[in-house]
Amino acid sequence: MMNYFLQWLMSENHLAYASSLLTFICLILFWLGSFFYKKYLVKKGELFISPTFNTKNITYMGIMIACSVSVTVVISLVAPITVFPPIRVAFEGIMIKITGMIFGPIIGLIVGLITELLTMLFIPSFIHPAYFIVAIGFGFWAGTSSFAFKLKSKQQWVTVLVITVFILLATIFLYNTLQYLPAEDGKVKLFGLAVKKELIPTIFIFMMCAMLGLCYAICGIFILLKKQRWLQIILPTFLICIVTEILITVLVASWGDSSLLTSNSSDGYISMVALRVVQIPVKIIFNTILLSTVYYVLRPLIKNK
Repeated sequence: MMNYFLQWLMSENHLAYASSLLTFICLILFWLGSFFYKKYLVKKGELFISPTFNTKNITYMGIMIACSVSVTVVISLVAPITVFPPIRVAFEGIMIKITGMIFGPIIGLIVGLITELLTMLFIPSFIHPAYFIVAIGFGFWAGTSSFAFKLKSKQQWVTVLVITVFILLATIFLYNTLQYLPAEDGKVKLFGLAVKKELIPTIFIFMMCAMLGLCYAICGIFILLKKQRWLQIILPTFLICIVTEILITVLVASWGDSSLLTSNSSDGYISMVALRVVQIPVKIIFNTILLSTVYYVLRPLIKNK
C-alpha cells in the first residue's frame, strides 16, 4: 500500500499538489488555532502570532509590497531575463519572506499574494497557479518558522531540534519517494545529462546530511567565538530557508517550471525536482546570508509591537 502511494506521488504533478495541499491545511489549522487560542485561552493582551491589521502594520505591508514589486520591475528593465517566472519569483521572495519573518504567516501570505498579482500586471509573463502558491507559501512558511526569533540565544537549541527533525523527516520521506522516479531506461535527465535514477535519492540524502552538518557547524563556530546572540538571527533564518526551499521551491515551483519549459509535464516535473534537489545547498546558504543581512538591517527599523 505504501509503495503504491509513493509511486502515485511521483507520477505526474501529484507531489506538487500534495505540498500545496499541506500548505493550505497548515494555514487553516494555524488560523483556527490562533482564533480559538485568542478567544478562549487569553482574555487580554495581543497574541503575537495573530495578525494585527492596524494602520501602522497596513502601512508596513504597503511598503514591503511596493519595495518587492518596484525592485522586480526595475531589475526586469535592466535584465530582461527577470521576466522568466522562476527568476522573477526568486526576487519577489526576498521581501515576501522578510515580511513573514517580521509580521507573521497571515500578513506574509497576504503580501505574497498581492505582490505576485501586481508584478504580473507590470511584467506580463507566463501565468501558472504554481507561482501564486509559491508566493503565498514563501510568506506563510517564513511567518510560521519565525517563532524561532522569539527565542533567546540560550534557547536556540529548540531551533536546532526543529531543524534536525524537519531535515530527518523530509529526508526519509523524499528519499523513499524518489526511489519511484519514472525514468526511461532507468535514467533521468539532469543538466541535460542522462543520470541513473538511483543516483538522485543518493544525491538528495547527501545534500540533506550536508545541510544538517552545516547547521551544527554554525552553532559550534558562533559558540566558540562567543557570538551566541548571532544565533538568534542565523538559525531561525536557516530554518526558514530549509522549510521554504523543500516544501515550496523544490516541490511546488518545479510544477510551474515543468509546464513552462517542457512539453511532457509528468517527466518534466520529475526532472525539475531532481534539478532543484542538486541546488539545495547553494541556494540555502545564499538565501540564509541574504535574508539574515536584510532582516538584521530592517528589523530595528520596524516596531511591530
